[in-house]
Amino acid sequence: MGYVIAIANHKGGVGKTTSAINLGTLLALTGRKTLILDLDLQGTATSGLGVRKEDQAGLAGMLLEDKPPVDVCRPVYCEDLFVLPLGKQAATIEDEIRKNPLLMEKLESVLDRMAAAWDFVILDCPPTFGLIPNAAIRQATYTCIPVQCEFFSVEGLTAMLKRIQELQTAGGRSPRVGILLTMYTQGDESSDQVRKAVEQNFRSLLLAPIVPRDPILSHAPLIGIPAVLQAPESRGARAYLELAWEVMKHERQETG
Repeated sequence: MGYVIAIANHKGGVGKTTSAINLGTLLALTGRKTLILDLDLQGTATSGLGVRKEDQAGLAGMLLEDKPPVDVCRPVYCEDLFVLPLGKQAATIEDEIRKNPLLMEKLESVLDRMAAAWDFVILDCPPTFGLIPNAAIRQATYTCIPVQCEFFSVEGLTAMLKRIQELQTAGGRSPRVGILLTMYTQGDESSDQVRKAVEQNFRSLLLAPIVPRDPILSHAPLIGIPAVLQAPESRGARAYLELAWEVMKHERQETG
């Protein structure tokens, strides 16, 4: 089975998609077959990888039209990197699942098949907990919670951790969670306060890399090229390289 990593936080604008895109790209560059599963209705991970989200059948097509993976998983940038959007019917897929409970069983089966087919599956989760994100998080081996280094960002983190624990326990998993500090500005009072608060209250969960506020990370999605490819020597890219190594260390420890 592959290593399934959920990038999740119920707060928006904290760097979830940026983390999913750059982490997934770096894992694929090591020769590990990697799928980025874009679970956000906005489809920002898909467009951030240079794929037109409006044209894709996506995960919804697999569930509603029995599309095979080869028709919906798009290769991007390197031989081992793929993206799967929710698809053209994203706005209605959760309503369809509510009407037809068998679709939830089908979704869980599809997620299982993805975990078996790829070495890494990166789940780019939306800031809301819906049926599809909940099902995906239940399948996750590891959950990474990006926390923006700005005032109020730590609020709700305890509730977020509890929710993830509930979902993964319900999925038969032993929850493994890491907190990733993002958008950090050296010497900024707010950034330093958030870092210290997380270190004080969640030290055992804090990942070593700290992603700095770097213009290349915010600019890269506009042209559809991951920052780690566009500017591999940038401060943001180096932080995600450190994260990729840490994730692979966790994966080796857990899979032997």
